[in-house]
Amino acid sequence: MKRSADQAFTPAVPASGVFKPSANAVLDPKAYFAQFQQAALAGQYLAPPGTVAITPPAAAAASTAPAPGEKSEVHLQVEAASAVKCAGIIRDRGSNFTTVVAIEALATLATKSSYKLREELLGQAHVKKLCDRVRGFLVEPPPGLTLDLASKAGWSLTRFPEEVLGDKAATLAPLAKMLGAANPGTGWHVNTASKVLGVLAKAEVSQGNSCIMQHTALVSLVIKELVRDRGLKIKHLSQEELVNMLGSLAKARIHVPRKGETKKDSCLGTVRMEANDELYFDYATKRIIEEVNTMDGRLVAEVAHIHAQAGIRNEALFKAICPRIMAKQKELDVKTMGRCIKAYARFMIPLREESQGFRTMAVVAKGDFIRPSDKPKKIGGPKKYDQPVPLYEKTQVHGRG
Repeated sequence: MKRSADQAFTPAVPASGVFKPSANAVLDPKAYFAQFQQAALAGQYLAPPGTVAITPPAAAAASTAPAPGEKSEVHLQVEAASAVKCAGIIRDRGSNFTTVVAIEALATLATKSSYKLREELLGQAHVKKLCDRVRGFLVEPPPGLTLDLASKAGWSLTRFPEEVLGDKAATLAPLAKMLGAANPGTGWHVNTASKVLGVLAKAEVSQGNSCIMQHTALVSLVIKELVRDRGLKIKHLSQEELVNMLGSLAKARIHVPRKGETKKDSCLGTVRMEANDELYFDYATKRIIEEVNTMDGRLVAEVAHIHAQAGIRNEALFKAICPRIMAKQKELDVKTMGRCIKAYARFMIPLREESQGFRTMAVVAKGDFIRPSDKPKKIGGPKKYDQPVPLYEKTQVHGRG
């Protein structure tokens, strides 16, 4: 029995759909043929010429939307771009940014630029608009905003000039509330908690007073969780957040004078530590001494400054970090190195390179060429010269005090 034309050209399994090459494959014959082979194995067929394939709206939306946990194309672009290129992307596509992409774009500007460049970028209207939008996320957190994203948004804003935060206490209060409401066991990671406290510590509401001083109960809650189980969670802190937490503690525990207290009675500027705070300093000190050779020079110098600010004299720590500071001093700016020198001077601990010692004495023999000297005698065969004879097997080294 003969087949009809429809039976001859219609595929046996039409349910798989019509073969539709990608845009790049249309211009590349090899890619087109490879995609056609895969489509044929899957049961797809070529549509008759002139047929327009209509994609259902739901299927089109599903094909363009990123899968859960995956990053969209624009998200990857702002992550990989430099600060200047990211500002260009914000200008062209910033109005369509989602909450996650907007925060990531601001983080790129905050991370991949100097402070001077950030000041210049803030002069652009689209960057200023993005900062205002991200600040709005902190003031009124949208549904689904996680603590990690909120902490990244707050940290990025503090890297810009102070004007982007507006009323600092009002802007950062919801962020502190989110951290306090989260479950300490499963609701936040130690690095996230440290970053939130660092944001609160950096935002100063007045001269010498930062936002963290209004959230001392929150600081106590986080520190209590960190020192629990003999400081087990402190091991999970990154080196930068480990030091940042020390700085946040030093600022949070500055004594605020009460009503009726004079400056003399209140000991204005005094840091008053709690029991858990001292435990954290002890655990952090042990880890810093162990890892000092792998730490950044700026962080090590900051450790000395924080201890001086808190009034904690730890001679073992200062001596352990001294060689690292001296080795990296050329990489430190004048302000950081000045604060470090001031910290060592306060506790009267020397900040200097390790003494090398010196040789005691040696016997001068022929060929040592210390004038006057006798010319070595010629010996038949290969030339051989007398060598200086040391008094001791090993060089005697004496410390310089």
